[in-house]
Amino acid sequence: MRHDSRTWRQMTALGWAGVLVLAWGRPLAAEARVLLLSDAEAWQRLPKAEEGAGGRLPAWARALATSLPRTTAAMLELDWRQRTESPLDRTLRGKLRWTVARANRCEYSMAYAAADLVRVGLDQEKIAALDRLDDSTPPAERAALAFARKLTLSGSAVTDDEVAALAEHYGDQQLVAIVLLVAYGNFQDRLVLALGLEVEPDGPLPPVAVRFSAMPDTEPTAVPERTPPAEPPDEQTAQNVADANWLSADFDDLQDKLEAQRCRPPRIAVPSWEEVRELVPPGPDREQRLDILWSLVCIGYQPELARGWSACTRGFREEAKQSLVFEQSLFWVITRSIDCFY
Repeated sequence: MRHDSRTWRQMTALGWAGVLVLAWGRPLAAEARVLLLSDAEAWQRLPKAEEGAGGRLPAWARALATSLPRTTAAMLELDWRQRTESPLDRTLRGKLRWTVARANRCEYSMAYAAADLVRVGLDQEKIAALDRLDDSTPPAERAALAFARKLTLSGSAVTDDEVAALAEHYGDQQLVAIVLLVAYGNFQDRLVLALGLEVEPDGPLPPVAVRFSAMPDTEPTAVPERTPPAEPPDEQTAQNVADANWLSADFDDLQDKLEAQRCRPPRIAVPSWEEVRELVPPGPDREQRLDILWSLVCIGYQPELARGWSACTRGFREEAKQSLVFEQSLFWVITRSIDCFY
């Protein structure tokens, strides 16, 4: 990707820490909490690339290449898709990503989003103004950025009317692309914040244009045998659970709430498996019927972005080899903490 030389010189003259001070008033974070490989070391651990190997890698890729090489490869390809091949307008794409990073207080991602915006011609004054949406912002853009911020900070509070308004401005396909970008941004920000990563010394890198060789599926991970506790938990253990709403719910109450969710009309039409199947590349995935609603929506409206994300989750599942009990427990904790009924 090429960038405008004048705006690039303006950005680098400020220094990336200065950019964030201008936009937020805070310097960059301290050093990483994990060992970062060199670019050469990371490429040695990543799967074979058919094209684009050997260049600079972002800090998060150098942090993950040792323990999760296949997952890292899929994440690099997804990052390229989200930053260069998304159907969203390039400027809107960068503004959405900046808004998510700002809401998460993720300085690394703010710098990356700002760099992408500079490459499409936005100056620093306009980037800094993203924090102050007002009537001068076009209604469609204002709705999209407000939605991205609210979905990041309190997703369960997003209303039917807000989603309908966004669909009115952008249509269903771009609505799904916006949601997938916000979801990806939140995933990436949490990874960066947890690892304590800072922007590379010479500034944020452009997307890595790399394509890795197809990787065969590995054998399913064996689930470790579950060993019951030596003694049953006592009553005091149950009393230590502080979630009063959860403790007060009985099985019948949970079933009633599940049924209410099943009967609730979705905010977007869910494609059928027969429609989605035509968008799935030939192979085992195409022959196995898919009934998960969010998967049908993602593949049906944005197949390329959906496949990029699925490659990440598949790679992680095969490399992490987590106990399913542990994995599902984590999933429950996260969804419960953000009040996600799913």
